Amino acid sequence: MNAPRALRDGERGQILVIVAGGAVALVLLMGLVLDVGVAIFNRRDGQNTSDLMSLASTKFVADVHQNKPNVDPSVTSTYVALNKTALANDCRADGAVPCTWKAWFVGGVGLPDISPILSAADAVPDNALGVRVEVTRKPGTFIIGSMGIANWNVGTQATAIAESPTTAKVGASGLLPIAYKADPSGPFQPGQVYDLTDGKDLPGGFGYIAWTGTNDPNSLATSICTPNNPEFYLPKWLLGDPGKSNSSGVRACLDQWIASAQTVLIPMYDQTTGNGNSAKYHIIGIAAFVLTSRAQPAVDNIRGYFVDIYPYTEPVPGGTSGNPSTPPSPTDTSFFLGLVR
Repeated sequence: MNAPRALRDGERGQILVIVAGGAVALVLLMGLVLDVGVAIFNRRDGQNTSDLMSLASTKFVADVHQNKPNVDPSVTSTYVALNKTALANDCRADGAVPCTWKAWFVGGVGLPDISPILSAADAVPDNALGVRVEVTRKPGTFIIGSMGIANWNVGTQATAIAESPTTAKVGASGLLPIAYKADPSGPFQPGQVYDLTDGKDLPGGFGYIAWTGTNDPNSLATSICTPNNPEFYLPKWLLGDPGKSNSSGVRACLDQWIASAQTVLIPMYDQTTGNGNSAKYHIIGIAAFVLTSRAQPAVDNIRGYFVDIYPYTEPVPGGTSGNPSTPPSPTDTSFFLGLVR
């Protein structure tokens, strides 16, 4: 039996209401997806902008510390570097999508900001390692606008720093005053015997180090028998102790270590400068050896087998790693520059 006409008409009316309601919900959902998508798109753009601004301005900070002219002569201050990068990435208050930024000099990861960067007159502080940037973009909304929210506030930030290579602190009274040249031909082989002092790199030098600059066999013997080096950071230039120090005290102290078969720590250098009492070794790491023999009659060659190596980027036994972060100096041939947050 067919349903009454009035009943069928009522069912059709309910279906129309459901369809209409579903259509409205679908439009609202699509609008919400569009609004969220616009916010995500602007967040990506804002993050790219803040990353580039912090890197460009930190590069200027590093150039100032190294006394180098900026690659772009028009960049005369940190503020100019920031503003130029912002404009190049379409970050402007009167843009199609309003964009504003703020920036601060920073002294390192986890440390408070040093000072805000407000104008081209703000000079780079001596202790500044880099720049922190906050970028805010305000894209308009569509469906959410009907709820009284006319704009998204999309905020991003980035921090970049430039610092000298991380160094290691060598503890006091742990090294023998013998400079050993790093082997440029390849890695050290554990257990292999090496000649520690050849006297070939400094005129009049035979590989000995004078911790205090005193060219005296008795002082050298004391430093060998009872290591008394000062505390210092690597890499480091150290004075050489010229001449063939062949005193009985030097020989006796070397024999002491040879007989004991104990592991000793020896400074390792990569280059030298000067001669005589002004000769210096550039110490870049610490090597561990076991001394096995010394030449006779003159002590101009000491031999030992290799145990381990401690480059200047790693902790040294008896010392600590992590020299406080410092800005790049004019003498730094390489340094870290990058995003840290």
